[in-house]
Amino acid sequence: MSTSRLTSLVEQLTASNRFDWSKLHKVLHEFSVVAKPALCSIDFFHADKILRVKTREVLELSVALSDQDWEFCFALADGHRPIGSDVPHWLKELSEGVFSRSTCLVAEPIQDENGLTVGLLYSFFTNGAPDELASAYMRSLAKDCSTVIQLWQYSERHQELLGRLWTSIELSCPGFLILDDRLRIVQKGSLYSKSIPNLVSGDRFEQHFMWDAAVSVDEWKQQGWAKSKLRFYHSLEFNQRYKCTVQFLQPDMFLLLANPVVNSNHAMVDYHLTASDFPAHDYITDFVFLQTTTLQSLEEVQRSNDMMQFRNRELEILQADLLRSKLILENKISERNERVIRLSNFPEQNPNPVFEVDYTRQFICFSNRAAKDAFGDLLTLPYADFLSMLSLSHELVSGSYKLRAEFESGNRYFIADATRVPNEEIVRFYANDATELRQLKTLLFKQQQGLNQLLGVLEALNIDKDEALRSANLSDVIQEVTKLLGGKNT
Repeated sequence: MSTSRLTSLVEQLTASNRFDWSKLHKVLHEFSVVAKPALCSIDFFHADKILRVKTREVLELSVALSDQDWEFCFALADGHRPIGSDVPHWLKELSEGVFSRSTCLVAEPIQDENGLTVGLLYSFFTNGAPDELASAYMRSLAKDCSTVIQLWQYSERHQELLGRLWTSIELSCPGFLILDDRLRIVQKGSLYSKSIPNLVSGDRFEQHFMWDAAVSVDEWKQQGWAKSKLRFYHSLEFNQRYKCTVQFLQPDMFLLLANPVVNSNHAMVDYHLTASDFPAHDYITDFVFLQTTTLQSLEEVQRSNDMMQFRNRELEILQADLLRSKLILENKISERNERVIRLSNFPEQNPNPVFEVDYTRQFICFSNRAAKDAFGDLLTLPYADFLSMLSLSHELVSGSYKLRAEFESGNRYFIADATRVPNEEIVRFYANDATELRQLKTLLFKQQQGLNQLLGVLEALNIDKDEALRSANLSDVIQEVTKLLGGKNT
């Protein structure tokens, strides 16, 4: 990540009126719809500000980054994914409303035509790190953004080269014309603004001029880059005659290097020109130099065009891969949603109390109707107090896959078995009302104590225990013991 290149790029993006920001807005919108992050944006870094692209706007933020901040940017570009409070200061305001202890910041680098990182595509996921499919989709979109930046850079350089080309031709030959293969005027020199004011780009050559001799576009194409012979054409509206040579630019475009013919039959006033409107040298004598410099510029433009076409093909392939990833992600999300809807009815419709505890966010995140009826206000207790009521601790809940809790609510006694929800930081409790079971155990314990005391009395009185315990019913045993005691007294 080069700070000097970042500064230059941000200045160019800010000053340019040809950059289409809607392409980046579209990428962010598409990612928001498909991957459903809590928030996403793009940052381009300047020496003392950040150019931030959101789904609907572009903002300039006054932010100075320290060396430590740059190191954090390098780490994000290399795949570092901070979770929780480790969010850089220039993203604090952006993350308001979506930030929590489980929020994960994911960033992918955006690169220029030289492969240097010039910005970052951010996204915030509130439930921790995204799955591999969402991450791959985000990487594809970051490459899409990189391609948008690179194509814009190629276009800017292409426009600059064209500007240099027109300036070079204009200085040497202000009477030039560029025609397509149908002899329509694509570009014209400044000389015609005075000599033929109603001539505009897009007009056919035959609307304003006539060749002195028949011409053939096919002949021009066959000549290729070779020098062509001197040709003449005259105006249909004024007493004007021009001399020119025809140069092949590409299969559907030709350059006419022309100058007015000034002699006894065609005076300078016929062209509505003055001496200052002509170049310092006659272009015919300076043609070799002009042709060399022009062709070099045209070859450079052609190379830029070839590079842009190559990048466009790469973009088409990338878009096809992106579409496939999008379809896979949409199908996976649809299947997951159907499964969630299908499974979500089971706890809700369970006649026994069911409740869920999010041990990362530390709150009760779900309780069914039976749980609300059974526990009431207990479900509104703070996280730590609720676990204390269950005789549990945060460490035990967060570190266990299965556990059991026994607790009282009102005058009822409950036993709850808990399991961790797969792929979630949530523990689900299934509770059962064990009040009657507990009462039976208490009664059984008391009966056992009474029986033990009775056996002690029998042993003390030297009464046969087997004869006294012939019945399994405690009341019958007591009656039998009473009868034996009566007999012993007699």
